[in-house]
Amino acid sequence: MTHRPHVPVLRDEILGLLAPGPGRRYVDGTFGFGGHAESLLEAGADVLGLDLDEEAVVACRRISTDRPRLHCQRRSFRDLAGALTAVGWPPVDGLLLDLGVSSRQLDEPAKGFSYRADGPLDLRFNQDEGRPAHALLAETDETELARILRDFGEERGARALARAIQAAERTEPLRTTAQLAAVVRDALPDGAPLSAILSRVFQALRIVVNDELGALRDVLAQSLTQVAPGGRVAVVAYHSLEDRLVKQWLDRERRDCLCPPEVLDCRCGHRARLRPLTRRPVTASALEIRGNPRARSARLRAAEILPAVPGRSAS
Repeated sequence: MTHRPHVPVLRDEILGLLAPGPGRRYVDGTFGFGGHAESLLEAGADVLGLDLDEEAVVACRRISTDRPRLHCQRRSFRDLAGALTAVGWPPVDGLLLDLGVSSRQLDEPAKGFSYRADGPLDLRFNQDEGRPAHALLAETDETELARILRDFGEERGARALARAIQAAERTEPLRTTAQLAAVVRDALPDGAPLSAILSRVFQALRIVVNDELGALRDVLAQSLTQVAPGGRVAVVAYHSLEDRLVKQWLDRERRDCLCPPEVLDCRCGHRARLRPLTRRPVTASALEIRGNPRARSARLRAAEILPAVPGRSAS
């Protein structure tokens, strides 16, 4: 399949925050098209590209034949420590996470990420591991499905949609994206924003199938030790759940104490492990959004890792 030329989201802003250069090492935890990795390589840095998608890793290895400073692994970024051990790198100078699903994945019906084209109801980043979305629906009752749609899709009509989906599932197992989209469409009243609701339903299932928020928590925790002091972490989020998690992590790890205000003497032992570099999330310019509509929802936050000192904890 031929893809459109890809310009990475917030390219200049990310490069400015990560400050790549010759002799510096970076992990691109979501290799995808390789646009961000290419930018880091062009700045002289060495790059380790991680991705769960087999096609992304094949593309990474193809690029690496001409770019010996690019290393590739089919691995989740939640195993950041293991990835660095495998390539023999010490703590790196930077970590980049461009979260969510790529336009390439959305464009390929066989991956089941989009409701706009019929395909298997899969939604896994790595289709060799875990359970696909159709298995999740088959194994989940109405109450749990409503919670998934509410908590991970932020869908107000979660209960009614869960009821409709489970009723359809009992009649005929939902195995394709078109089947699920039709059930959601038929369950909605006239005038309901179909595309927005379908996006939220598919987002919720994808997040659960891939444990995306759990993986994000894991990699952020590891970054405190796997990124060297003075190194940078940059995260691009595309929905409020991811962005809120990153913001909460930044707020927590920039503090020297997490005790309640009424505790006068610190008892938690927590010490600041990072310095935020973005006071507010960085967003794309109107010019970038015109060229790449996906950038509209992008929110970039970044931080610098602080040196560990006696008494400091990564907890």
